[in-house]
Amino acid sequence: MKIITTKTVLNLFLTAACVAVMDSTSAQNLILNPGFETGMGGTADNWNLAQAAGGPVYGMRTNDNPNAGSFNFEAHLASTGAGPVVRFEQDAVPVTGGLSYNFSFYADALAGSAGDVTQWDIQWFNGGLVGETGFQNYTPGNNSYAFINNVVNAPAGATSADVIFYNAGAADQSLSATIDFDNVSLSAVPEPGTIALMGLGLFGVIMGARKRNL
Repeated sequence: MKIITTKTVLNLFLTAACVAVMDSTSAQNLILNPGFETGMGGTADNWNLAQAAGGPVYGMRTNDNPNAGSFNFEAHLASTGAGPVVRFEQDAVPVTGGLSYNFSFYADALAGSAGDVTQWDIQWFNGGLVGETGFQNYTPGNNSYAFINNVVNAPAGATSADVIFYNAGAADQSLSATIDFDNVSLSAVPEPGTIALMGLGLFGVIMGARKRNL
């Protein structure tokens, strides 16, 4: 007769918890072409350059400075007197209302960048706009990639999201900035109750087996 000890039960429970955590970290990324790997020349598939104005500016897919893979997206800001702006986004990302999402990306302000303001925004839709995070400031790495990570909450009823990157430069011809982006991710945060139920279910199965073996 094989006896399942308390130690064995604990080890199996911890293993199940680790599997659940690993599964949560590998949740599906809802962003298409998150590393800008596919596209034609400077245009990245699934991404929209919504605004590039106010000076000699550009927003484009490039292979100059990837964080991972072979490509990244680059926003360059320079002024002829007006404030330069580069805005790019991915629209109609499918989401489920009421859930929380991990939103993350890598950003790098290249050497010499100054006077810029970098922001992100997520707008939630169900036919029309039902909510948004508002434009949130963040700080790119200084000539190296920084990992930017936030948890955002989709309003009840939301069915899609627009993920927006907004970059503004100084209205000063002596200042310019170049910011690189890579590895954008939007993925659902597993509900704690789901993980707990998985653990409790496994615990019940193990205890039932142990009772039968006694």
